[in-house]
Amino acid sequence: MASPILDLAGVTLEVGHLPRGVRFYTQVLGLTLLRHDGSRGVAHFRVNDTQTLTLWKPVTRQPNDPRLAPLHVRGASHLHYAWQIQPHELDRCKALLDEHGLPWQEIDLGTPERPDPTVYFFDPFGHGLELRGVDLADGRQPAYPPTPGDGERGPHALPVLGLREVALAFVDYPAMKERLPRAYGFAFAKEQPDRDFAQFTLGPGPEPDGNGTPRRWLYAWDPQVGLADMFGGDHVYAQFYAHLDEVRRRVRAAGLPHVEAEGRLTVRDPEGHVFGFLAPPAG
Repeated sequence: MASPILDLAGVTLEVGHLPRGVRFYTQVLGLTLLRHDGSRGVAHFRVNDTQTLTLWKPVTRQPNDPRLAPLHVRGASHLHYAWQIQPHELDRCKALLDEHGLPWQEIDLGTPERPDPTVYFFDPFGHGLELRGVDLADGRQPAYPPTPGDGERGPHALPVLGLREVALAFVDYPAMKERLPRAYGFAFAKEQPDRDFAQFTLGPGPEPDGNGTPRRWLYAWDPQVGLADMFGGDHVYAQFYAHLDEVRRRVRAAGLPHVEAEGRLTVRDPEGHVFGFLAPPAG
């Protein structure tokens, strides 16, 4: 059966200082600020036509999003997530990170026959960011492919095209590996032989990762340090485009707490992560 999950729609990060977060994500990533509500502790950014990034500063006794209050949702802490770039922009990205005074680490995730150099760095709040090159001509396209114009963010901002992946921590790894396909419909692709690390393709079926694929991904592992000393995120709030009727059927069968509002289904996972499922955008 095909997966009802279509693509990655957005990620919400927890931050300790909202103005500093706004400066970082507008100046370093070049994102467009859509909303900045200091009283509620919310900053919302446009990544591209179909993806967003949101920052939440926890506010005492006040939910950042009142619609989701029954699910006790939080932004992600120390999340590892990745951005798509064009491969030829990698050296420019390293120079820009130097310009911003941000330490970075390069790791080759490819093979001797086909290198896949990737750059890792941290934002001011401990979230681990990755810059991963994608081949825009590759046939393995996501539902909403990245386009070169998405990387035109100004001379001092990283030329990111879009969000590529999110990595979540799960204490009960075996239960997670069974639950994510059954209760939501995520397509299990593979796991690494030397660690508890599962890959789920955000698309109609499982596919191999790497080698420049523009596909988007959900990674899941037990609490451990991954590449570049980065952790999977705790209490992550992530959003996905999906066929809502099929996800709703699975969520109800699994008996998971959820709310529906404004055309989206939002679900609390037993490990405390919250998943928002959005209908495909018109057009």
